[in-house]
Amino acid sequence: MATTELDKIKQRCGTAYKAGHYAECARLAAQGAALAERLGDAEWRVRMRTWEGESRWQNKEVDAAVAALTEAADDASGVDPQDSFNAVSTLLSIAVEKRPAAEARQLLVRGHRLLERGGRTASRHMLDLNEGNLAARRGDWNTALDHYRIAYERQRGDRGMPRFTEASYLIKLAEAYFMLGDGAGLQQQREAINNAKMEVEGDHLRAEQMRMLCHRAGLEEPTGAKTDACGAARRLLRWLEEFEGYRTDYARDALLVLLLHGDWLSVETWIEYPGIGDDPFIAGDLHWARARAGLGLPLRDPVWQAESSPTSDSRMVTDHQRDRVTAELAAARVHYQSKRAWAAAEDARLETDYYIRVIEQRLGWIAELEHRYP
Repeated sequence: MATTELDKIKQRCGTAYKAGHYAECARLAAQGAALAERLGDAEWRVRMRTWEGESRWQNKEVDAAVAALTEAADDASGVDPQDSFNAVSTLLSIAVEKRPAAEARQLLVRGHRLLERGGRTASRHMLDLNEGNLAARRGDWNTALDHYRIAYERQRGDRGMPRFTEASYLIKLAEAYFMLGDGAGLQQQREAINNAKMEVEGDHLRAEQMRMLCHRAGLEEPTGAKTDACGAARRLLRWLEEFEGYRTDYARDALLVLLLHGDWLSVETWIEYPGIGDDPFIAGDLHWARARAGLGLPLRDPVWQAESSPTSDSRMVTDHQRDRVTAELAAARVHYQSKRAWAAAEDARLETDYYIRVIEQRLGWIAELEHRYP
């Protein structure tokens, strides 16, 4: 009877999670863990604490997530190593985002050990994906792409559990191809995600993010699209207003699409929304884009820059425009400079110099415009 009740709770957790109702999933899982504790059922307690931790992480309750997952990750006797692996896998995701790189590497080793112990080495693609995420966070996109490719191929031969959704792998491949300036690779991922099953609400967001990346890269819009890229970006941002969980990456790509089309008002509005305007560079990118527009220069994506932009004739810029451009460039510089401490902390955490280099690159754009159009 008690096991049946726990099964029902687990099913309800799965339904809530797939719908993106992470707070509800965490609440149900906590109830299940408490019931399992009263019954003395260690296996179910770990399983429910894992569900709780994963849901709290998705709901951005980091400390509560770590507490639940750390308890669940204890590979004590009598506990299914698969449940412990699920907890370690989410702890690894948290470490990639929040903790030192060395801690993430330790969790990778621990995850492989649990898979071997449980006879589920076929699930190593989940670790491959997170290893790619760690490389991506460090700005090593070639290494990230290698791991993402391996992860995707391995998951295709694994129909068991646990596993991420297929779209989870495809969007990571797309991000890597985008960051490496590979339009053909990006196009392949767009075609693949269009044919993939949308298993959870997040997969629909990933499909929308794919469209944003393709537009930023200058690829043709999808045939039969009901709205243009700007309309799709605004629709995505409205959707994200109601979405529980992490949304900064989705929002960043939508906001950068709007910047490419000079929709300053929409960007100004949404970057003030918590969780949507959290990208560290987006406010500076807004000022940089407005400065370019004021100089009569074509708007340009801050990452996808395969071709050099044509110049404008500074003699055609009025004094009024020049004053506005000067103010925009100054505001961009102030914003980028304000992120130096954050960049230094991320670089130290991840053992890289990637983020400082990104800031220096953007400051270089400001200096270039000031030099060319004094």
